[in-house]
Amino acid sequence: MSRDENRPLVGHGLETDPLSDKVAFPRLSEEELAEVAAFGERHSFARDEPLFCAGDQPFNSHAILSGSVRVVDFSSGERLVLLRYGQGYFTGDIDLFTHRPSVVSCEAETEVEAIRLTPGQLRYLFTRKPILGEKFWKSFQRRRELLLLSRFRGLTIYGPKDDRPTLDAVQLLFRNSVPFNWLDTSAEENCVRLHDIRQNVRAFPVVAHGGRVLFEAPTRLQLADHLHLRRTLPDSTYDVLILGAGPAGLGAAVYAASEGLSTLVLDRLGPGGQASSTSLIENYAGFPNGVSGQALAHSSYLQALKFGADFHMPSSVSSLARQDNGTYRAETVEGDAVITRTVIVATGVSYRLLDVEGLETLQGAGVFYGATSVEARLCRNAPAHIVGAGNSAGQAAMFLSQTADHVSLLVRGFDLRKMSSYLAERLLANTKVAIRYRTELMGVEGTDHIAAVHVRESNGEVKREPTAGLFVFIGAKPRTDFLHASAATDEKGFLLTGTDVAALSVWKERRPPCTVETSLPRVFAAGDCRNATPKRVAFAIGDGVAAVTSVHNVLDAVAF
Repeated sequence: MSRDENRPLVGHGLETDPLSDKVAFPRLSEEELAEVAAFGERHSFARDEPLFCAGDQPFNSHAILSGSVRVVDFSSGERLVLLRYGQGYFTGDIDLFTHRPSVVSCEAETEVEAIRLTPGQLRYLFTRKPILGEKFWKSFQRRRELLLLSRFRGLTIYGPKDDRPTLDAVQLLFRNSVPFNWLDTSAEENCVRLHDIRQNVRAFPVVAHGGRVLFEAPTRLQLADHLHLRRTLPDSTYDVLILGAGPAGLGAAVYAASEGLSTLVLDRLGPGGQASSTSLIENYAGFPNGVSGQALAHSSYLQALKFGADFHMPSSVSSLARQDNGTYRAETVEGDAVITRTVIVATGVSYRLLDVEGLETLQGAGVFYGATSVEARLCRNAPAHIVGAGNSAGQAAMFLSQTADHVSLLVRGFDLRKMSSYLAERLLANTKVAIRYRTELMGVEGTDHIAAVHVRESNGEVKREPTAGLFVFIGAKPRTDFLHASAATDEKGFLLTGTDVAALSVWKERRPPCTVETSLPRVFAAGDCRNATPKRVAFAIGDGVAAVTSVHNVLDAVAF
């Protein structure tokens, strides 16, 4: 092959040459290609024949032996070649392992000879050839990062910013790191774009891929099923079922799967939990520049996938019942059922509703319990109000101050003693954040979306203040309502574990409970939903690991 035929070719879909990124696009040597060949099958493709198409699931990776391929994006409604590459490169990205459809197409630019690798064969390669496997794995992660930095659009969500179903759909995609573009139809130019592909819209959101409308006002389950966030669960019994995909659940998933336990994770929305709404975690070891909660959650999610953990979202457990043989059967609101040998409850907490008239009606329509880039967009160049004095409230204030006109932090007490000192100091120095001590939220205004809040000042005066968003971070309540009444809790509903359970009459086992085992045998608790735990990301992850250690202890001692 001549030098010109061997040279990578770049299309016009990206601002810079992605092939210059050697992590995203490493070129395999002849020796490495020979190693790869032992794990896959050789295939030939004619000119213009697709290796895989956008929407294919499952799809495969291909290591190119000869010829060249092009990666094509159709999500903008036009055919756009993102890049081209040839011998020594390989196709694919992280969705090979998420079980989601491919977001792009790959076509043979010339006649192509390639080694086809299924996701299962890639996992085997990771195990048998870890150094070579790491090249594949790191490249798949980095390619997705580059794709999101490009002009790639993915799904397009049309809907106004004050429409609750639209915000629900946007949150689902955001939490599950699905590439998408939200066009707020409150803006006239976006209404015109929508009219070009769908007239007489009856309800929002409208979900499209390119110029093709996929859904009008889909339910959360319809959208999740289309994206393969949910899939048919196997009839087999899992070693461990993890309820919740926040830091504790993700930490447990990584360690359980890496240690050979068959692992399933269920969550009501997607990876991240409360941490996903944290814009910047600055006191997590190993990240001197800080890390966003969403980035940390997504990395942990991918790490668990790498080791073979299964995820099924959205899925909210409605009941958990022990079977005669000691296993547990979990049933969900969505109609799923799972059999498992052990359970780790890592469902975290939710913030309590304030006793303010109209607040519940406006939940999701200007009243929020987390501050991500989605909510920040709604408050751009407008005032925002936050209720709370802990770290979550402080981090939300710092984050929203980047886009909001100004932020009011309403603190009922006299100080920020509950907040980490570094964060309190940042807030005090932030000129766009007003910390208002001894103030209370008394009322809200709005019909379809919040319009104003009523705030009682320290002198007793009640003021009406316009707002684009009210963020509530007070009174954490554990998400444990689905558990049997015999699950022992403290007076606030947090699960008791270990030595706190051993002395209770409800514990009937001959053995003592494991460190984080609840009063339900072989059901463990981790993270914020467990009694007397510090509400910190690092602790939650460690708690998830401790739960897996307890799972091992029980499985080693009990025969099913």
